[in-house]
Amino acid sequence: MSAPGRSDGGGRAPAPPGGSVALPVPPLVPVDPELLERRARALAADGARGDASTLDRLVSFQLAGLPCAVDARVVERAVARLARPLPVPLQDGGERLVTFVEERAVPVVDLVGFALNGPREASALESQPALLVTTPGGSIAVAVDGPLELLEDHLAFAAEAADGAAIRAAGRLSGGTLALDPAWLQEWAEKAARP
Repeated sequence: MSAPGRSDGGGRAPAPPGGSVALPVPPLVPVDPELLERRARALAADGARGDASTLDRLVSFQLAGLPCAVDARVVERAVARLARPLPVPLQDGGERLVTFVEERAVPVVDLVGFALNGPREASALESQPALLVTTPGGSIAVAVDGPLELLEDHLAFAAEAADGAAIRAAGRLSGGTLALDPAWLQEWAEKAARP
């Protein structure tokens, strides 16, 4: 039996309590094996902690029960509770969900709904946490599951390119959290915000 939050080795993440998620766990390869070996020797020799200056700043969150994080450089701000998303009619007859973040209207997209292959109702997104992700077209509120936390960690294993994967991972952090590819998140948010 695998530990909570760990893969069973079969390439799939464990099911969260109360539901299931079908996110494939990408094959992992060490980014820099020599660096990992040097750090392991240093820790074994004197119990010293890793150099904090080499750590990346990330924002962590849950995605359908799976611990995830993304590079903080693509996150303008973390929103603890979204205001109620409102449908705004568009010229072509469609609608776009928007919410207000610090009195500024921004589009809302649902990463959890995307991961679970079923968008949540706009009312279900109210009071949910979100990441205000920067894109070339402007900021977009990406609804996720909480809690949201700022963390410092480094990519221990890089994900191999996974063509056709719904959600693209950059790899795994040293603490085991799945790191999403920040460029993919920006691209997905911008596409999802288009009606």
